[in-house]
Amino acid sequence: MIDDLLSRWTDKKTEDLKSLEKEWLGKDGHLKRAFTLLRDLPASEKPSFAKSLNELKLEVEEFFRSKKSEIKRLPPIDFSIPGISPDLGALHPITLVEQRISKLLTPFGFQSLLGPELETEYNCFDSLNIPKHHPARDMQDTFYCEDLPNAQVLRTHTSTVQARALASGKLPIKVASFGKVYRNETEDASHQAMFHQFDLIWVEEGLKLAHLTGLIESIVKGLFGQERKIRFVPKFYPYTEPSIGPQIDCTLCGGKGCPACGGAGWVTVGGAGMVHRNVLLEFKYDPNKVSGFAFGLGTARLASQFSGIPKLKMLYDSDLRILRRRVS
Repeated sequence: MIDDLLSRWTDKKTEDLKSLEKEWLGKDGHLKRAFTLLRDLPASEKPSFAKSLNELKLEVEEFFRSKKSEIKRLPPIDFSIPGISPDLGALHPITLVEQRISKLLTPFGFQSLLGPELETEYNCFDSLNIPKHHPARDMQDTFYCEDLPNAQVLRTHTSTVQARALASGKLPIKVASFGKVYRNETEDASHQAMFHQFDLIWVEEGLKLAHLTGLIESIVKGLFGQERKIRFVPKFYPYTEPSIGPQIDCTLCGGKGCPACGGAGWVTVGGAGMVHRNVLLEFKYDPNKVSGFAFGLGTARLASQFSGIPKLKMLYDSDLRILRRRVS
């Protein structure tokens, strides 16, 4: 009987104990009803049955007395004490970098666009002056998809958004885009098979290379500080001519050389150049009247620089020690 009471009283709450006590010892409780059965028993059986009922009543009463004492010994709850709140989420270091770049671009009037990660070969390569024999189109460098009628590759750069913007035919074109890109890379301290990029394109009449370098310097120094050293080195990109690569002195080693910068002391933070005339012609623009420039960078690489993370892979490992780092 007591075992039954113990099994039913599991939550150790005062309200539950009171309810159980009323069920057993109340006016209409189990024991009260049991005592009413005495009047219907033969006289010879009444003494032993009454004795058993009294013993049970004493046992049940003792059970409730002990449980009430046990509840009183439990530490009281002070509802005025602040509770322990769960950890709040935080923005990923890459997201923080993207927000910072967007803020820097706001005065220039760029429109932010998103593009699909599954793309056509045309938007990813053909429209951007990347011919069939280009190594980027080799399966060793690009992830190709099968049995998808409207998408053949995982985009290798966010420049695919440039192609979509150019296809609109409306000038001026001032578009910025952020997103994931995919390349069949061997992963190391500075390369990933999936990473994040930022891209912009500006097309209208009268744009020169000086406009591009001025914009890049504004963005890079806005990101890394006015004291940051910056240089431009020659580059080759099929969709720009001339092409340049902005570099900054490595923030992790101060230009001395480390694994993150490959020992060079400089980190290439992007690729840029004037939009190639073949690209303009592809989208029916007259390169003798219209010019433009494009600029892109790896936001994952920037986030690792800002957060003091030596390997890009650490940004994607879901390690809270990394994700809680502030982007300085």
